[in-house]
Amino acid sequence: MKTISKILSVFVVLVTMTSCAQNKKEKHNDTPIMQKEASLEMNKDSLDAKIVDNLEKQVVEKKLELTEEALSAVGETHSILEAIKKGNKKDAIKKGNLLIGKLEVLLTRNPNLSLIPININYQKEELITTVDEVRSATKLAEKAMNDGYYQLASDILKEIKSEMIINTYLLPAGTFPDAIKVALALLEEDKPKEAEIVLNNVLGTIIIKKTVQPLPVLNAEQMIIEAAIIDKENHKNVEKVLNLLKNADYQLTLAEEMGYGKKNKDFKTLSESIKTLKKSVKNKENSNGKFDSLKKDIIKFKEKLFSKVKK
Repeated sequence: MKTISKILSVFVVLVTMTSCAQNKKEKHNDTPIMQKEASLEMNKDSLDAKIVDNLEKQVVEKKLELTEEALSAVGETHSILEAIKKGNKKDAIKKGNLLIGKLEVLLTRNPNLSLIPININYQKEELITTVDEVRSATKLAEKAMNDGYYQLASDILKEIKSEMIINTYLLPAGTFPDAIKVALALLEEDKPKEAEIVLNNVLGTIIIKKTVQPLPVLNAEQMIIEAAIIDKENHKNVEKVLNLLKNADYQLTLAEEMGYGKKNKDFKTLSESIKTLKKSVKNKENSNGKFDSLKKDIIKFKEKLFSKVKK
């Protein structure tokens, strides 16, 4: 986990020194634009665990979509390499032919497949911060840019991210089977070293597709799910539900301030839906339909804005 406070303390000094040097006197407004979120109504560890659990379910579902042939491709290639290193030519050729057969079945079944998915995992890069801290940081970055400190501005902005990155590992379908065939031909010619080089080279062609899921958006989604569950308990915990919705709205504002979408546009519909939902909950109305609609909207929102590949 990262914190933005240390970053800001360094950059405040540098930018302040720049301002003094240029004899600029600017009035600084210390009044918070937005209050910090209320009590989470959820244990932070519990919130994190539920987010990870949901992501793991998505990973498992995607892995189930991957064929046995795809998942075994890399492992079996390493097995062929191991057989070559041990001098077991016949075993290597046998394993290679079996792998080629599996890949050919896969490509026959999916003729338009250009990349073979072989694995999926995720990594977390979390920034512990508030809306006010992010706003302060972006103001410092803007000032640094205006004063000509472009690298300083870049250093500030690159730290303003909090996200879960989902990695999908892919092999080029066109080159992988052909490389196995070339390696086997070299083995038949008693050229094991050359075969090893070919196999290692093809393993080096693995492509990693990265998609980003902002953690504040995932936090908001989980809070909405939790609020919907509690709301079904016959309005016994109205304040808890309202606090969860308030925090969900805050998390979406945090994501917006971090630049995960266009301000006052991409997040506007979700914010208005939460506002309507809070009113419904406060009036102790049947809010099931509104909760279901909001949950669907946030899923569509994530797919629209965050399904892009990250380089």
